[in-house]
Parts: sequence; C-alpha cells; structure tokens
Amino acid sequence: MSAGQNNIVVLDLTHGGIIIAQKLAEIGCNVSAVDVYDTVSPAVLSDLRQNHGIRTSKESLNVDDFDVIAAPVHLDPNYKMLHQARESGKPVKTHHKVVGRILAQDKRITGSKIIEVTGTKAKTSTSSILADILSRSMDVVLHTSRGLEHWKNGTVVRVGSGLSIAPGSILQAVDLTVSAGILPDVYIFEVSIGGTGYADVGILTTLVQDYRIASGTGWAGDAKLQLIDNAKKGSKMIINSHAATAIRHAQDMQQKTVIFSDSYDDNSDVTVQLNQHNINIRSKQGTSSSTLFSGYDAGSYVTAMAAATAAALEFGIDLDAIATVLSEFRGLRGRMREQSYNGRILIDNSNSGMDIRSVEQCLSYALEKRSVGKIVMILGEEAAQVCEGLPPEDVSRFVEQQGSNIGELILVGDRMRAVEYKNAHYAGTLNEGLRLAEEITAPDDLILSCVKSFR
Repeated sequence: MSAGQNNIVVLDLTHGGIIIAQKLAEIGCNVSAVDVYDTVSPAVLSDLRQNHGIRTSKESLNVDDFDVIAAPVHLDPNYKMLHQARESGKPVKTHHKVVGRILAQDKRITGSKIIEVTGTKAKTSTSSILADILSRSMDVVLHTSRGLEHWKNGTVVRVGSGLSIAPGSILQAVDLTVSAGILPDVYIFEVSIGGTGYADVGILTTLVQDYRIASGTGWAGDAKLQLIDNAKKGSKMIINSHAATAIRHAQDMQQKTVIFSDSYDDNSDVTVQLNQHNINIRSKQGTSSSTLFSGYDAGSYVTAMAAATAAALEFGIDLDAIATVLSEFRGLRGRMREQSYNGRILIDNSNSGMDIRSVEQCLSYALEKRSVGKIVMILGEEAAQVCEGLPPEDVSRFVEQQGSNIGELILVGDRMRAVEYKNAHYAGTLNEGLRLAEEITAPDDLILSCVKSFR
C-alpha cells in the first residue's frame, strides 16, 4: 500500500479476500483478515496464520488497531467494522482499489497492457471476442467467468479454471499465468462491479438491468463507476452510448473516453449494427462489413461486438481484420449458441449471467426457428454456484405468460419447486435436466437450456 498504511484488515474472505490478504502480507503489510460470512474452513484460516502470518477472525475486530480497512463494494455498510470506520473516520478501501495497488507493485506484468471489462451484461462475450481479435497479432491472456485462457493466432488453450471474477481473482490469474511460463502482450480481465484502476483500457459494456448490492443500500451500476473513479493517468475508457451516467461521470473526471453503440448513433465513435446476419461497422477509421455465422443468436452479441471492436481499434487493429474475426465467430458456450445434442438441437443459454430477460430472448429465438416438434425448456439455477440467483417469482411470471409456447418444462434447483406449472419436471442440476430432456424429446424437438450456473 502506501506509507503510513501498513496495518490492514481485509473483510470478506469469501469473495476474493483470501488472495488479497496473502498478497498484502507478501509485500510487507501487517494483515488481519475477517471471515465476515463464516464460510472459510478452519484449515484455510490456519494456513493463513501459520504460513502467511495473517491474523484471522470470524468476529469483528477493533478498527482502532488498523490504518486501513479493505472491504468489497457489496458488503453491508452496517456491518460493525464499517459502521465504526465511518464513525471514527478510518479509511475504507474497496477490494478493487487494493488489488490495483498490489498490481502496481507486481514487476512481472509491467510489460503487458491491461484491459478490464465490467458492466451488468455482455462482459464475458465482450472479453472473449476482444481476445480473439487481438490474438491474431498479439499474445493474449483472458480471464472471465469461463476460466483462464491463453489466446494466440485465434486459437485458445485453457490455463486454469474455478476462479471467480471478483477483483481478488485477478491476482490468482496472474500467478497462474506466470507459473505457466506465459508472458502475454495483453491481459484481459472480466471484473465484477467495477475496476481496479490499474488498467490501460477500461470497458463498460452496459448498465441496463441494474441491481441492488450491499444489503439493498446501493446499486451495482453506481459501484461499476469505480472503473472511472479509480482510472490511472493516461488510461482510456470505452463506454456504451446508453450508459449516460457513466459518460457524464467520465467527462466530469476529464477521462479519455471512446463511446460505442450497437445501433446507429451519430454521437458515438464506433457503431456496430446488425442487419439479419450481416454486421456493419462504422468508425472514424472508416467502415467495414461482414456476414456472420448463422449457428447462434447474433442479436444477443451485438453489444459485445461493438465494445470489442471499439477496444480493438484503440490497439491499432485494422477495421477489415476486425470484421473478419466477427464473421468467424461461432458464439460462446452457454450464451445463445445452437448445437447438436445427442441427435437433438440444443440452444445453450446456461451461464452465470443469465436472467429472466435472457430466458425470454432464448424462447423468442426458438419460436422463430422452430418448424416442427415441441419446445422443451430446462429452466432454473444451480444456486450454490452463483452469487445472484434466478428469483422464483420471475420464473413464475415467465411461465404464466409464456407457458403455452413451451411443450415441456424442466425446473432445476430447490427453489424452483415453488414455481407452479402443470406437469412440470424437476431436476437437481443442469446435467440432470439435460439427461431428462433427452428422455422426453424426439429428434425434431428443440431443447432450450436456461440454467443460471458457472460452466
């Protein structure tokens, strides 16, 4: 950290706090760590104490003992230590900002450009498309909710999996990359609820469908503005034209900004428009177009394509080269991609960011596509794997309004048993749902997979 801020307590070990505490200890800070949610095992806490010299606790500690409190943006502000910090004027730094400070001291990544991607939607798609584009001329490491990947010449190799997109996971991603002997030209990090301030380029995909955080006291969209608040000197922000609040905020901060749009907009620096299966790109560098692959719902990716295009242009990539990569894109697993599944057609829309609007889009796409056969929908959540579940009340409204368009419904997850639907089937996991869907379908049927889960 900085001089005079050597005694630090890290709150919340569930969402990336463990690695943050370890890294702070490595750079010479006196670190304490509080397991706010009581989810960390005694063995892990013991390791922190014995092997890293970190004081651990499951109870609140006295804030007077610390120079700085590190807390995630989503922690309840009425948590005892945060309340005491406000009362005493003790500095509170977000996990994002602390990670940025740690990265700034990591000499292993000084030769790499850093891109951070945040937003309420399209983070993973934007990051993945951008990695593909940049990899045609650069060595790229990509960290998203899909895993840690090494991209080169348009091909990808998995480096690691099981990491979250909490800011602390960036530190783990760097460690894994270095351990694998990879020295990339560019790191692309998908980050939840904001940015660390260490990025050379920050991308805000969208602020639509905002949601409450911090026990309902704040909005995720406001917290994502950390991407701008924490930005280092000389960095550049790439912002969705519909995110007016963020654009104004960037202007107030005198931040260098590129505006992108997924529809025609004279005020945007980069516009990407979809016309059936043709994509048209307009920018200050000129125009280009290409025909997209038909095996996925391209409409679900236009925002991601626009954001990735805007970022790639900032890295000097030729417009026609970008259009070529977009034409080769096949969709991402779990994000409105059509594929074969044991003789059936499966529209795979199961991912960690899925919500009821995405479910509606998936059904709409299937209804346009279907010629014969019935639609079987697998719908629900693997709640243990996601931070924000799929509210049963949203599912109930959906099936009440759209149930007549669904031939068979398979509900996944314990909470979905509260959803009333005639002759519904139930499954505990996505894989169980897929097996059941195969049993009750024929080759002419469509299977829609809409389960909120990490994959």
